[in-house]
Amino acid sequence: MERWRFIDAGAREAPEFFGRMPILAATVATGGPQIMMTGMFGRGHFQIGWFEDIDAVMDLDAARAEHIEVFRRPVWGGGTAFYDTNASAFLSFFIHPDRFATLDDALEYFRPVMRRALDDLGLQEAKFEGSSDIRWNGRKLGTLIAQAVLGTNVVGGFFNLRRPDLELYAKVARVPEEKFKDKIIKDQVEYICTPKDVRGKDLPYEEFRNAVLSAARRERELAFDPTGFTAEEDVGTKGFVKTVSAEDWVRRVSSSRFKAHAAPTARVGFANVKAKKLVRAGVELDGDVIARAFVAGDMHVSPPEAMDKVGAALEGARIADRDDLLARVKRVFESVEQPDEAAGITPDDVVETVLLAAKNAS
Repeated sequence: MERWRFIDAGAREAPEFFGRMPILAATVATGGPQIMMTGMFGRGHFQIGWFEDIDAVMDLDAARAEHIEVFRRPVWGGGTAFYDTNASAFLSFFIHPDRFATLDDALEYFRPVMRRALDDLGLQEAKFEGSSDIRWNGRKLGTLIAQAVLGTNVVGGFFNLRRPDLELYAKVARVPEEKFKDKIIKDQVEYICTPKDVRGKDLPYEEFRNAVLSAARRERELAFDPTGFTAEEDVGTKGFVKTVSAEDWVRRVSSSRFKAHAAPTARVGFANVKAKKLVRAGVELDGDVIARAFVAGDMHVSPPEAMDKVGAALEGARIADRDDLLARVKRVFESVEQPDEAAGITPDDVVETVLLAAKNAS
């Protein structure tokens, strides 16, 4: 029976959780015990995925007018999400880097744990669908995905406990039409569902935590040693909220900023393409040459600077030379880690989006 460390983080601010993730990943990557952690977001907020173009997914000024905290996740991809106070739980499995050959293997190993937990919670009708979603009748209940984080692999996700203030969400969020092409429920507000919708009653955090622990024990014969955070793991998390909420960090990927910095005579265009995950691109064209480019979206790709490198690699390329564009992107993708089967994007997806952005340039 494998022994794992278990951390019940309880209710805390989301930026603190994400600030701890690289620290916990490093302890596992250097030979420490594998870790399972659960917790709950104790304060409502919007969190922006590492690669997301903030202007495409939300109205930041409107969010601030509503006094909603907004931050961009560090070293973690995925889509932008709104989590209300004490309305969402999360779980993370920090795994030794040599445990599985691929991220897809890691994800498939832990999916049965989540499946059993769902069944035990009376959520048998919920299914794994799309790239990483847990859905009920086409509506999103939660997610489970794998990603490489600073030398180790993490399988984790989020789970709705109760209904957030979706009217507030609708005032602030912008959801690209392309993102919902593979979803039965088109309206982003109705797309969210909760355990109460499925089983007729709310799901307290403690019940969720206990079900996942029990499922991991029974499905994968894991044994857990409960611990808190160590003093070393507490170092560096204080002040993290300010860091990830800072203006420059939140607007790290921003189409409006990209356009504002374009040369006066340049043509600028943007486009979205829905592959397994949504890919967004922006290009600044000097004639038929790419002067600048960015690639964004809700992909789960590592390392964190991967899409920045793709954008840089495209600079100087001629938009008419598709083979050269593809070769440039492929060179960057040689060092990219992602769950290919579950949620992978391809160099062709990127080039298709870049070409469409160039077509849209004006």
